[in-house]
Amino acid sequence: MLENFNSFYIIGIGGISLSAIAKLLLDLGKKVYGSDITDSKLISELQSSGVEIQIGGAPEYVMKCDAVIITGAISEDNRDLVFAKKLGKQIFTRAQMLGILTENKSLISVAGTHGKTTTTGMIASILLEADKDPTIHIGGISNNIHSNLRIGKSDLFVTEACEYKDSFLTLKNYISVVLNVEEDHLDYFKNLDNIFASFNKFVQNTTKNGVVVYNLDDLQNKLWIKNEALSFGFNKDADITCENINEYERGKFQFDLIYKGEFLVNIKLPCFGKHNVKNALASSAVAVFLGIDAIEIKRGLEAFKGIERRFEIIKEENGHCILHDYAHHPHEIKASLDACKEIVEEGRLICIFQPHTFTRTRDLFDEFARCFSVCDEVWLLPIYPAREEPIEGITSQALADKISQEGQKCRYFNTFSECRDEVVKEFASVDMFAILGAGDIEKLAYSLKDKN
Repeated sequence: MLENFNSFYIIGIGGISLSAIAKLLLDLGKKVYGSDITDSKLISELQSSGVEIQIGGAPEYVMKCDAVIITGAISEDNRDLVFAKKLGKQIFTRAQMLGILTENKSLISVAGTHGKTTTTGMIASILLEADKDPTIHIGGISNNIHSNLRIGKSDLFVTEACEYKDSFLTLKNYISVVLNVEEDHLDYFKNLDNIFASFNKFVQNTTKNGVVVYNLDDLQNKLWIKNEALSFGFNKDADITCENINEYERGKFQFDLIYKGEFLVNIKLPCFGKHNVKNALASSAVAVFLGIDAIEIKRGLEAFKGIERRFEIIKEENGHCILHDYAHHPHEIKASLDACKEIVEEGRLICIFQPHTFTRTRDLFDEFARCFSVCDEVWLLPIYPAREEPIEGITSQALADKISQEGQKCRYFNTFSECRDEVVKEFASVDMFAILGAGDIEKLAYSLKDKN
C-alpha cells in the first residue's frame, strides 16, 4: 500500500508514537511534513533529519502531501484535518499506519493496561544482547537506545500495542503479549467485559505460527486463546515463573527464572520494584519462544537501563530523593508507591500526582482516593485534560477532599510553581518525593533536577 504514497503530513508529530512513525517513513524514503501545537526535543530531532515542521496549523502541507496521519487526540474539527478531507486526501490513524509498516514483520506486540513500555524495553534489551538486530518502537525514551525508535535489519519488530479505541487491532502479531487487563479508557469502553472483548480480538490476531504470552495470575480462563500459548506469573503453574525472590539491594530484586519446572538462571534486575519481576517474566517468555539462550536472557535483563519517566531518579542528595514515574492508573500508582516504600522503608514519602483526563478521574474516582495509602502525604495538581473538556464536579480539589475523607493528609496546589516552591522548601525533611502522572507533570519533575 505504501508504494501509492510518496509524502505524508503528520498532525501532532511531536508525540512519542507519531515521531517514531515519521522516522520509519523517512527510512523508507518517504517525504514527511509535520505540525504540532508546541515545540519539543523530538521535533528538533526530526527537523535535523529533514522533516519540515510548523508549530500550529500548516494548510500548505495538506496541499503538498499524498496522505495525512493523525492520532485519536486530534479532534474532528481540526482545521488541517477538515481541509484534508475537503481535498479528498487519504487519512490514516497512527494505529493504521503502524499496522501497515509492520505487516511484513515478525511483530512482537506488548499489550496491557499497564507495564507496556517497561516490558517492551526489557524485550528489546534481550533482543539486542542476543544480537537479533530488532526494530524497536517504544512509547518512551529508552535509556538503552537513547531514543523511542531503533531501526534494525532483521524482521523482528517489537512495539507497544495500545488498546484505546481498539487501535491495537490493526496489528498482525507473531507474538501477542498480554500483561494485564483492567478497567481503563472508560470514555471509550463501556465496562471491563467490553475491554476483555477487545483484548480477545487482539490475541486472535496472532499468526498461526505465533504465540500468545499471557499473565496466568490475572488472566487464567479469561482469554480465548486458539494459538500456542506461554503463560507467565508468580503462579507456580505458569510456564515461566520464578523462585527465591529476594531484595539484593534496597528496592531491587533478584530471582531464579523457572521454565516448566526447570531452573534456567538467576537474574538481578537493575530496576526498582517487585512489580518489575512480573514484567521480566513476560519478557523471558518471549525470549524462550524465540529460542534465546538463558544466559542471553539474563544478560539482556541485567543490561536494561530503564525508560525516561518510568521510575526515574531525578535528584538524589544526602539520602533524600525526587523520583518521577508515568503511573496514572490507580493500580500503577499503587505498584509504583509500593516500590517507593521498599526504598524509603520507614522514611517520609510524599506523592505529587497530576490526574490524567477528566473521564479517568471520574470513572476511577474511589480507586484513586484509596491508592495512595502507603504515603505520608499526597499533593495534587490540576487534572491534565489531554483530549478532553472539563466535566462538572470532577476536579483535583474534589479528589483531594475525598482522599482527606479517607483519613489521609492531602494538599492541593493550583500551579506547578507553587508546588515546586514547596518541594524545594521541604526537600531536606522528606526522604522521597514521588512525582507521578502521564501529563505535563514532567516539567515540574525536571525543573527540580538541579534545585536544592
